[in-house]
Amino acid sequence: MRKSEFSMVWKQYEPLIQAIVELFHPFVEAAVHDLKQGKVVAIYHNISQRKVGEPSPLKELKVEIENFPDFFSPYYKQNWDGRPLKCTSITMRNKKGIPIGLICINADVSVFQDSCRFLESFLQIKGKADNPIEIFGSECESQSENIIQQFLEEKHLSLDRLSRDQKKELVQRLYRKGVFNFKNAAPFIAKKIRSSRASIYNYIKQIGE
Repeated sequence: MRKSEFSMVWKQYEPLIQAIVELFHPFVEAAVHDLKQGKVVAIYHNISQRKVGEPSPLKELKVEIENFPDFFSPYYKQNWDGRPLKCTSITMRNKKGIPIGLICINADVSVFQDSCRFLESFLQIKGKADNPIEIFGSECESQSENIIQQFLEEKHLSLDRLSRDQKKELVQRLYRKGVFNFKNAAPFIAKKIRSSRASIYNYIKQIGE
């Protein structure tokens, strides 16, 4: 028995249909419609619980068959159980360019929408959130002053006579104490110990080397 024009065109698309469905498994189904018969002739990974032979719901596309585009822009519709489906349809044509079939690809996006809601809920904060270290901790200057003074007393040193290695040790202590969590710590410390900001960052970088 000779295959119909529709069957020959459809079979050319079938590897592509199967590849798309398997690639996006388990979220995607594909349904093939014979426009002449006006019915579903194949369903791949059936998530809509339709059956082969059912009438094609072409009215939802709101376009006359002869005016079908090569593909329809994605749109949403509800699955039988209320889950949202993101859908598109690809037009199959014969050698004369006349639409003879439709491949409808439907993606269940409910999992992704739920994930988005969970992430939005997790990321949401009430009002403006400031750094808690700056809200509840001591001010940068006073906290730094206390640590510097303690360092000088322990080492029996004078602030205006610190060597490069001593400055490095002091900066690294300040870093470990969390002083650099404050926004303006680096310029304040640099000025305090008469060093450049670049040197301050370099001392911090050398921690653990």
